[in-house]
Amino acid sequence: MSAQPARRRAGRRGAAGAVKPALIRAARDLFAERGYAVPLRAVAEAAGVNPAMIHYYFGDKQGLYEAVLEETVAPFLARMHDIVATGASDGSEVRTFLEGYAGMVSANPWIPQLIIREVLSEGGSFRERFIRQFASRGRGLLIELIAREQRAGQLRADVDPVLAALSLMSLVLFPFITLPVAREVFGFETGAPFFARFVDHTERLFLDGARAGAPR
Repeated sequence: MSAQPARRRAGRRGAAGAVKPALIRAARDLFAERGYAVPLRAVAEAAGVNPAMIHYYFGDKQGLYEAVLEETVAPFLARMHDIVATGASDGSEVRTFLEGYAGMVSANPWIPQLIIREVLSEGGSFRERFIRQFASRGRGLLIELIAREQRAGQLRADVDPVLAALSLMSLVLFPFITLPVAREVFGFETGAPFFARFVDHTERLFLDGARAGAPR
């Protein structure tokens, strides 16, 4: 007779353990559909839980942002970490970075908008947490990737790895930050064809200036 209550208790624990990932999934889907400023009540409703659960699991709205970003960004950072950890270079690393990063922000257009309003804007409430949890991790990986490409002779030795990382980040992120306006001004349609063109163009633009043997 004791086994049945035990199963019920386990079921309740399982349901409780599912609340946090359900909130993260709901928030990510709503951010993609309606933008990151979606009300917390809408996130809770989509997850089928009481809004108080958001405060219980994440503390505040910035905590929810952090959790959703972590789930979205972590696979890309893990991929970059694996590339850097191999210690080898075949010349494809810059393109791998471009495809991974551009693919991430293209599939999640709320990320650039979140960065503009909550990180870059004066007094941005998410700035410190974003720098600590995400930007600082990605920065080190990208700089090491570029420095390793230099050591392998794939990139010019006189290029500053830190400035090259900043330039590459600017090339890949700025178009998505300006996308709502750039789409109208330049008349292109986002989607798979644009993404392929964008990655090819950005790779050529960066490497033609930084590649070993390129004119100074």
